[in-house]
Amino acid sequence: MRRVVAAVVAIALAAGCGGPGTTPQPSAGPASAEPTGGAVVSLTFDDGLRRQERMARELTERGMAGTFYVHSTRVQAAGHLDGAQLARMARAGHEIGGHTRTHARLPELHPDEQRREVCGDRAGLAALGFTAKSFAYPFHAVDAAAEAVVKECGYSSGRGRAGAAGERTAPADPYNLRTPLSVGARTTLAQAQQYVIAAERRKGWAILVFHDYCAGCGPLGVDPELFTGLLDWLRGRAVAVRTVGDVIGGDARPVPPVRAPSIVLNASLENYFGKEGLPDCWQLDGSSATAAFGRVAGARGGRWAGHIEVSGSDPARLRLAIKQDGGACAPSPGETSTVSVWYTSTAPVRFAVSTRSGDGVWSGWTTGPEFPAARTWRQATWKPRLPDAAGISFGLVLAAPGQATFDDFALR
Repeated sequence: MRRVVAAVVAIALAAGCGGPGTTPQPSAGPASAEPTGGAVVSLTFDDGLRRQERMARELTERGMAGTFYVHSTRVQAAGHLDGAQLARMARAGHEIGGHTRTHARLPELHPDEQRREVCGDRAGLAALGFTAKSFAYPFHAVDAAAEAVVKECGYSSGRGRAGAAGERTAPADPYNLRTPLSVGARTTLAQAQQYVIAAERRKGWAILVFHDYCAGCGPLGVDPELFTGLLDWLRGRAVAVRTVGDVIGGDARPVPPVRAPSIVLNASLENYFGKEGLPDCWQLDGSSATAAFGRVAGARGGRWAGHIEVSGSDPARLRLAIKQDGGACAPSPGETSTVSVWYTSTAPVRFAVSTRSGDGVWSGWTTGPEFPAARTWRQATWKPRLPDAAGISFGLVLAAPGQATFDDFALR
């Protein structure tokens, strides 16, 4: 069993990032002239990794600009770009785009969760000072439903399917832009150059994908020598290097509000920030004499489940429950909604429930009926009284010292 002690991390915006609603304006800097051959190259970078700032500097030094797809929730996380770095990059002319909140595989998610991942990420970037126009699907995973959500959330494009030779400068489907495979550790300079040469021949658009900037650091790390060699080679070609947003064009659309979900988000506890800490959209609060929370394999559904172990008095005070927020995570129940969760435990368990009123105030925690200890997966269900509840948070707590594993929460 792997246990991870939960912690609350406060993220402070760095100086120079700009306040909410302010957008760092690019300098008059990098702008490539229209190529005589009509071909275009966009250099795109995924995940907002810290070493990408060096890649941005290499581009700036050569009068070029790139598109950097970042997760708003990982800005300033270990190994990732912080707000001040992103602001400097934006001022140098680089584009900051969205990449979901948690690097989620969108086609596998309910539409409510897709909207939170995409719209919530764009709203998060706006709060950091960036008006994102361009989006990239994690894992290049895209379908018609995911495209519709990306468009609904106000993006002008979505970088999608990988493995295609290239794209047209006036794409038939701007929400599924086609790219070659990522440039990584096994890519040669000649192979990367060939993507560009193919675009030149078609007078098309080569959208190249990069991740980390390092030699021998993994399959998605690109050797700095290859990267700078490619940039120097590009300077001598009849091809324009432009950001994705510049190629697509158009004004930025407003960021729509994130709808309150009708389901439990991250119900199977699969998405964890940085594979550590707490599951996304969940909170751990309360305390007990000796307590531990972590994620464990062998889940009922998916890969992970949540595990709580408490020894000592008052174990019911330790709660893993849906995050109590204004509607980004906490779903809106009906008056006759049923809550449920699957569990195994060495001691009896019971529900803990809190509701949000229409004016945004959360109630104290109430508990439901007791369910017996279970050595194999058992479903607990309860229909609490929810008059006029605008939001709900719930979870299972131990009724006596022991341990319990939770998975597959639901609200119906």
